[in-house]
Amino acid sequence: MIKFTMNAKELKTMMDKAMTVVNKKASVPSLKRLYFSIDDKGILKILSTDIEHYVEARTENTYHTEPGMFGIDIEDIKIISKMSGEITIEDITSDKEEKINIKCGKKNVSIPRFENTDVSLPVLDNGENILDVKENWLSETISNLSVFVSNREEVNRMMSVFNFNTKEKRVEALWNCMIGMRQLEDDMILKETENPFETVKLHCRCVPVFKKLLDKKSERKVIISQNDKYVKVESENFTYITKRIDGEYFKVNQMLSDEWDYKFTANAKELLEAMKYDADLLKESKLPVTFHAENGNLYSYASTTRYEAFDEIEVKEKPEKDFYIGFNPNFLVDVMSIVDSEYPIFYGTKEVCPWIIKGDTYSFLILPVNIKDVKVKAEKRIAKYIEMSKTA
Repeated sequence: MIKFTMNAKELKTMMDKAMTVVNKKASVPSLKRLYFSIDDKGILKILSTDIEHYVEARTENTYHTEPGMFGIDIEDIKIISKMSGEITIEDITSDKEEKINIKCGKKNVSIPRFENTDVSLPVLDNGENILDVKENWLSETISNLSVFVSNREEVNRMMSVFNFNTKEKRVEALWNCMIGMRQLEDDMILKETENPFETVKLHCRCVPVFKKLLDKKSERKVIISQNDKYVKVESENFTYITKRIDGEYFKVNQMLSDEWDYKFTANAKELLEAMKYDADLLKESKLPVTFHAENGNLYSYASTTRYEAFDEIEVKEKPEKDFYIGFNPNFLVDVMSIVDSEYPIFYGTKEVCPWIIKGDTYSFLILPVNIKDVKVKAEKRIAKYIEMSKTA
């Protein structure tokens, strides 16, 4: 009969990880439970699933162990989570009842025990290892690029995934008017996938799971693999498996033009602060921020019927061409919050064409907003503010 002793705080952390894929509204009782098992080596595994996703959390930090398996309903998990210190969990099932005893200090609590006849971690037959990354890198990448994916069921499903494009050596995420990307290093790629239909794609439902599973500070190895049915993300202390998403991802290369009419580098921190301010100013009107380059200087202008905001943005490499272009300031807040360069490079052409923004490992594409209806006013007001700034 299964038994183990361990630190209650660590146990709670493991249970929290496993709970991330549990559907509390599931009609099947077995899907509303966590399944605990101890093997002959004393390794504790906690498994859960909603059929689409599977999580197994593992630890060797147990003692006084006896091998076995049992299930606990998620409602009863709350009782364990409230305990602190050293905790011992033991299967005390008899002919009359199926019970689990929980001992913590002088407290003893018994809860119902359930058999596991339906839930198991899928085996990836003929699976291939695709990527070898560090845990903190994967955590940061998925968290940052999550603003570029959609969780809406009605949209094109490829807008809901992170695409691991090993051929172009980048992770890609596309939603609405933006593309976010992060470079893959050569030593991360174990197998280059030539067929665009067969790239590893993780649905954005992995985001809340990874927030619990992945340690932001850990450099533990994480292997990403897949077969014809599943994708597996595995570290030494967890396994995450999700159903594979088939289909061709967007042709991102066709959107990333190598030709531009102008480029410049802008101070990311300064631009972020300006766009946060303008986004708040414009939130009710949904009007764009107009950018204007003149004589190598860069200005931004935002206005409503009540307010106006004018900023001169610090540039290091000055734009060699004058231009006007408009953007949703929220898009630039998202990009400047993520970009990993003090002075990212901006590439542009016409006022109806996107900006491509490049940091050190992150790069972005954002589509502009039509400024036809506001351009005349913006030109006059910007010219006025430029003149005022010269005489100030």
